[in-house]
Amino acid sequence: MNGGPGASGWRPPRREPARLQAVRLLLAEDDRIVRITVADALEEAGYRVEACADGTTALAALEREPFDLVLTDVRLPGVDGIALFRRARQVLPDAGIVLMTAYAHAEDAVAVMREGARDYLQKPFEMDELLLRVGRVRDEVAFRQRLRDGNAGEASGAILGEAAPIRLVRERVEAAAASDVPVLITGETGTGKDLCARTIHERSRRAGRPFVVVNCAAIPETLLEAELFGHEKGAFTGALQRRTGRFEAADGGTLFLDEVGELSPASQAKLLRAIETMSFEPVGSNRSVRVAVRIVAATNRDLAAGIASGAFRKDLFYRLNVLDLHTPPLRSCRSDLPLLAARYLSEIAARQGRPVPDLEPAVLAALGSHDWPGNVRELIHALERAVALSRGGPIGLQHLPPDIAASPGEAAPAPGTGSREDPLPPLGEAVGQFERQYIQRALDQTGGHKGRAAALLGISRKSLWERLREMAGAGRGQKS
Repeated sequence: MNGGPGASGWRPPRREPARLQAVRLLLAEDDRIVRITVADALEEAGYRVEACADGTTALAALEREPFDLVLTDVRLPGVDGIALFRRARQVLPDAGIVLMTAYAHAEDAVAVMREGARDYLQKPFEMDELLLRVGRVRDEVAFRQRLRDGNAGEASGAILGEAAPIRLVRERVEAAAASDVPVLITGETGTGKDLCARTIHERSRRAGRPFVVVNCAAIPETLLEAELFGHEKGAFTGALQRRTGRFEAADGGTLFLDEVGELSPASQAKLLRAIETMSFEPVGSNRSVRVAVRIVAATNRDLAAGIASGAFRKDLFYRLNVLDLHTPPLRSCRSDLPLLAARYLSEIAARQGRPVPDLEPAVLAALGSHDWPGNVRELIHALERAVALSRGGPIGLQHLPPDIAASPGEAAPAPGTGSREDPLPPLGEAVGQFERQYIQRALDQTGGHKGRAAALLGISRKSLWERLREMAGAGRGQKS
């Protein structure tokens, strides 16, 4: 007994679909050209911007509307950016705040980062860099909101899944958050190492302080020391102003060293010294700066092999690897695919302003048999493509990337050639299994309360009862 869903396609369990409103951003900048240019770029990127030419007008807007993000210059006529920041922290404690500053006032920006500002940019800056920084803060605000909400699928935290490897990850994250020791996160690309790092920070005693990310693979070797430790004006060609480094910006909070396995031996030595002493000298300076930061590092490389080959320092490895955490590949957590697909479909559809689409049964089979070399990141990209191409209708194989759409045919044995060790079940059975997993998870989360479980699944109580009867009947049929 297949119970019907195989004929009509799989619908992700959900509450009433909600369309995601554009992120509301308050921009305070007195330079007219900068203000217009930045506002245009942000609006083009999808933000809903209110641009103010002075601090007094911005403060009035802050009192009037609940903004998600605030982007403000440090020096403003009327009320300055520091005062605006502090008022924003009072009236909008959940908002992400980014500061813009000329090099002469960089120390002011660093000081307020210690009070809870999420990031700062030194003028002049590239527009791509501004969009990247603001986007990171936007994502962090959304992430923290999900942690607080604990909504469907997040009762155990923002790290989604019930497969045994994922449960182990959550346990390690909680242990790491309860301590203050360095953490080394390992795992393939796209397995959520950055999510684990953010969760550790947000659940730690440092949650109200800066979370600063350094992508070690994206910074040229010649600039890495200046990026980490800062530099003085004139320290090298192109150093036109003093810059505060990421270590100092993270003081009191967490410094996340992403792709730490990409560092050269020379950079590893400098990083080791800074971690051991929690002090450093900015490039071109003889003054020593002391900080108190929590180090979380991540890599997709085999550092043990790197140590054996001489590419990675053993002493740095032991400094970073006080507490280890491994993020599993998606192929080892296939039972969580329906849960992940439902979550990301809802989020993607909301971002694209579309209803949450149904998945045709063949799509479920394709998702279930693909090896996911890009892991969760690949899944998200595949669903983003599918939602865009389906234009609000059901998602079929034709909407998936070709390599994923071909997976069912490649996975199934040809007629007469025998079966594989782990053959695919019939589509109707696979769909029924997915639905049973979802319903069971909803019942587990609500302690068996069917009314709340139905609400969580986005269906009526009567529909839930009917599905439970069908599942019970299918179970009796299989046993007889």
